[in-house]
Parts: sequence; C-alpha cells; structure tokens
Amino acid sequence: MGASMLYEVLEPLPDARSALLFARQLLARFGAGTPDLPALCFNDIATQEQFQYARQYFTCGTFLCSHRDLQDSRVQELWETLNRLGFRDTSLGWVETELQPELASLWPLPQGVEFQLMKGKVPSTFPIRDSDECTETEIDAAVAVCGPLSIDISWFSALRGLPNSNLCGVQLCLNSTWTEQCSEPDPGRHTVYLSIGTRNSDADARDWLQGTGLRFGESQLGW
Repeated sequence: MGASMLYEVLEPLPDARSALLFARQLLARFGAGTPDLPALCFNDIATQEQFQYARQYFTCGTFLCSHRDLQDSRVQELWETLNRLGFRDTSLGWVETELQPELASLWPLPQGVEFQLMKGKVPSTFPIRDSDECTETEIDAAVAVCGPLSIDISWFSALRGLPNSNLCGVQLCLNSTWTEQCSEPDPGRHTVYLSIGTRNSDADARDWLQGTGLRFGESQLGW
C-alpha cells in the first residue's frame, strides 16, 4: 500500500490558534462519521529559539545523525563538544542529553544533524499525556503553549463523498510544512492539508477536490 496524498489548503493562517480552528472546520465540513482521536508529534528542534522555549517543558533530547554524516568535520566537532559536556553516544550517531542552557549555542546545527525531544520524557508541565492519542481538550492546551515549537496534529477520518476512507483526514502543521511523507520545521508558518487516502482513483480525487471549492497547493506524498 502506497502513501496517501496530501493537499495544502491555501488559506492565510496568521497564528497557531487560527490554524487549529481552520483544521477543525475542515474536519467538520468534510469529515464523515466519527474521526479517530487526534495524534500529536513534535518535530526536530531547528532553531536556538525553539531549544530555549522547549526547556520550559522538556528535560531531555537526542542529537542524532547517520554514520556517514559522522565523518563530516563539523559533525565531529559537535560530538566533541557534547563529549566535553559529559554526553556520550548511546549508540553510534545517537547522543542523549539533558536540555542544558549551554547547548543553545550549538544552533544552527551542522547539516545532517537533528535534535529531537525524547519521546516518553515529556514532564507534566506540557499539557499532553500521550502524544500518540490526545483528546481535543489536550490539543487545545498544547496549541495554546506550543510557541515556536514545530508540532504536527493528525485527524484520521473518512471524507464525505470519497469512495474509500483509508488514510483520509486532516493534517495540521504548526511552525512546519509538509514535504515528502514528513513535515519539516518552518518557524512562523502554519499549514493545513487534506489527505485523500491511498485507494481513491486520480479521477475521483480530482473531482472531489474541485467540488470542495477550496484552493490547493501541489500534492505531496503523505501518510
């Protein structure tokens, strides 16, 4: 089974709250039946501002890169800095750290290096209990405090009028944009997408999209 196709809905979204409201409006307008509980995930920390903000809510994170990128001199210098701060590879290309303030100076990171907030290390100060499945109330609370963090929220739902519902729904990207089967941090930009699933024909999908009356960007490989 291939990936679904995501289509960005071209709508001005000045802030996270308005983007969340718009995503829910699309779900209410086009969704059929009861959608699954939304899922929330945090994207990589791409800027110093994001790192400093994340320290309010998170305690641990991970620097990671491929074995090939470890050969780059800039990556080696970063790893040496982490070693001096007392952090060692848990496995090759994977360094777990506490979110110490002195790490902020490492941004921007060398190409090929990512920093991820550690799943399962979310303290009670961030208002979600399980990012894989959240209530709408938890989504409201998370969006209210997301600040510059890049966050994805997905609602899997049948879309009224499409023959097949597999992997259909609505995708919200806060401070990020969808590229190819994943989102990338894009600070300050909020985007909303409709997923038309994996089992609807091109003709059915085209007719359905035209019938919405919305303006769309180019299609992207999605979920």
